[in-house]
Formats: sequence, C-alpha cells, structure tokens
Amino acid sequence: MDRLATGGYQSFTDGEKMFFSLWWFQVEPNNGGLHQFFFNDSGAYSGEVLVALERIGANQTADILRRAMAFFPDNQVPVGILERRRVLCDLPDELQWDKLSDLTTELYQSEEGVANLFESYTKSHPKMFSGESRNDARSGS
Repeated sequence: MDRLATGGYQSFTDGEKMFFSLWWFQVEPNNGGLHQFFFNDSGAYSGEVLVALERIGANQTADILRRAMAFFPDNQVPVGILERRRVLCDLPDELQWDKLSDLTTELYQSEEGVANLFESYTKSHPKMFSGESRNDARSGS
C-alpha cells in the first residue's frame, strides 16, 4: 500500500492492478452492495474490474457489473469520486436502490467463484504476478 500512496495505481504492474481492482470488487459489494462499490473510491476502478473479470473468465460476474455500469451515462463510470457520487445520487431511486440492489443480490447468489478463477489465472500467468514483472515494468521491457 505504500506504493499506492507514493506512486499511485499507475505504479502497479498489470498483475498488481488486476489483483487490486478485483480485491476491491470482492470487498465493497460484500460490505454494502454495488451501490457502495460505486460510491466509494473503489468505483474509480470499475473499468479495470470489468476487464479483469473478462480476462479471468468470470463472464457471469462481468455481465452483472456491465449491467450495473449501464446505469451511468454512456455506460462510463466517472473516475473522479465527486462526479461519480453526483451521477450516482442523481439516478432515479428505482435505479439507484432497487435495480442496483437486484444486481447485488444476483452477484451474491452467483456461484461463479471469482476467487478460484483468479487463482487459476495467476497459475497460468505466473510472470504477471511475480517480482519478475515488476522488474520488467521498471526496466521498460
């Protein structure tokens, strides 16, 4: 986390970005649903989460996230927290609470096993998650 504070998310390797975004997508919805995921800092990584879910083959979960992201203008979740919160709070209650709640329930009921898919992905792409990838990123390789 020190590197996040000093160098920001962009200082992470691709593997670290994938882990970081997927971790937040597991934590926030499990604590307060998709509304909380979007409302908090984690919502800034919605696009990265979607790409990561697709990469690891979590297609059902990616579909749920994609449908939740569709509530935002042009299916784009604002990166800036104030803009994202403004857009989220301006959504009609039916979307903001009922539909996001329904998608959260669908997410909770999913048996897709995102953690297991991510573990399999890390095993099949070991360089992406090793110190080697950090050295490659630093050297520009």
